[in-house]
Amino acid sequence: MAEISFWGGVGIIGSSKVLIEQGPWRVLLDFGMDFTPGSGLFRNGVRARPDFALYDRLRTGQAPLLPHIYRPEALHGFSLPAGSDGHTAVFITHAHIDHSGLTGWLDPNIPIYCSPETRRLMEALAEAGDVPEGYTPEFKTIDEEKPVIWGPFRVTRYPVDHDVVGASGYAVETEDGVVAFTGDIRLHGRHPEFSESFARSVRKARALVIEGTSLSFGFTQAQRPETEVDASFSHALQETPGLVLLSLYPRNLERVESFIAIARQAGRRIVWPKTLSVFFRNWGLENVLAFEEDVDVAAIRHNPGHFVLQMDPQSLPWLLDLPVGPGSVFVHANGEPLGAFDPGWDVLQDWLKFLHVPFWSIGTSGHASPEDLNRLVQWVQPDILFPLHSREPDRLLPPPGTLRWLPERGGKRYPLGGYR
Repeated sequence: MAEISFWGGVGIIGSSKVLIEQGPWRVLLDFGMDFTPGSGLFRNGVRARPDFALYDRLRTGQAPLLPHIYRPEALHGFSLPAGSDGHTAVFITHAHIDHSGLTGWLDPNIPIYCSPETRRLMEALAEAGDVPEGYTPEFKTIDEEKPVIWGPFRVTRYPVDHDVVGASGYAVETEDGVVAFTGDIRLHGRHPEFSESFARSVRKARALVIEGTSLSFGFTQAQRPETEVDASFSHALQETPGLVLLSLYPRNLERVESFIAIARQAGRRIVWPKTLSVFFRNWGLENVLAFEEDVDVAAIRHNPGHFVLQMDPQSLPWLLDLPVGPGSVFVHANGEPLGAFDPGWDVLQDWLKFLHVPFWSIGTSGHASPEDLNRLVQWVQPDILFPLHSREPDRLLPPPGTLRWLPERGGKRYPLGGYR
C-alpha cells in the first residue's frame, strides 16, 4: 500500500516537502526551506553556522528528520542514517527557496528532477553567486508529460502558472491511484491555461495536495491579472516626471522582460543592482544596465526622468544622493521587502516618508485566490484533499464526495488505499 506524509508546509506558508512511499521506494516532492522573514529562530541577522548549517536546521526542526537523504559529511555526527538508499528521488516544482532551498544538502546520489526552465534558472542564479545553502546540487530535467519511472512509481510533470518560469505540478501514479501535487499555482497569471490543463489531466486523482497560501489572508476578491500589473507600471511611468524607484521580484522573469519593454516604450531604461544584472545576463536578457557599473548617480541626477532604478533594500542610504521627492515614486511590484510581515517593510516606509517619496503597490500574488482554489479542486474531483502551504488550510472546503484530511507534520503516514 502507498502512503503519503508531510515534512513541511503544515500550518505555514512554504517549506513544502511531501513524501510518497511504497515499499522501500520513495518520491519526495519539493525540498523547501522554512522562509518567512521575521519569524523562527533564524531571524534579525541570526544565521545558521556556515559549516554546521544542516546540523543547526536539524536540531531546530527546520530540516526534516528523514533517513538516507543527506550528505554524510554535512551531518557532523547528527544521529541520522546518511547517504542515499538507492530508492529515493526528489522532484522540485519550481525555483523558490521555500520549495528547493534544502536541495544543497541532499546526497549527490539522489536524483533531483525539475523542469528544463527551472534548471536553467538555478544555473543562472548560481553563476551570479545565488546558490542553495550547502553544496551546489545537480538537477536532472523531466520533460512535460514524459513520465519518469522510479521503482513502482510513474511520475509525470505538468506546467502550471506561477510567478516564476518553469513552475510545475506533478502526478505520481501509485498502486493505490494517482497523487497530484500542485506546487504553487494560480489562474490569474500569464498562463492560466497551464494550471487548468494540469487540473483536468489529473481529474479523479486518488489524492490532491494543493497549496492554500491565499486562505491565510482571507482574500475575498479575485487577484489582479498580470496584464493589469503591466498597465499599472506603464501608468506610473507616464504620471511620474522624475525618477521611478522599483522593487520587482527578480525571479519573475516574464515580468522583468515585460517591464523592460514598457520602460523602453516610455523612453526610460531600468537600472539594476549589479548582482541582478549578472543574473539577468546569465539568463539571456539583453541591454541590461548595472547601477554604478553602467549608470552612475551623476547620470541619474542629470536625467532622472530617463531612468527606473531597482532598489536593493539593504542600500536605501543611496536615496540620499539621488534626485527623489514628491516628483518621483516608489513602485512596489512584489519585490523586497515582501510585505508588512517583512521586518524591512517599516524601514522602507520610514525612508520614503523621510524623503517625501510617494509609494505605489501594483503587484499581484503568485498564488490562486480562494475562489480559484475551489475551482481547481472542482476540476480535479479527488477522492482525498490535502490542503498544504497555508496557515488556514481548514478554510478550503471539499466538494461533495471528497474527503478532506488536514496534514500533520513529521512522520504521520496517511495510507492511500482502503477508502471507498
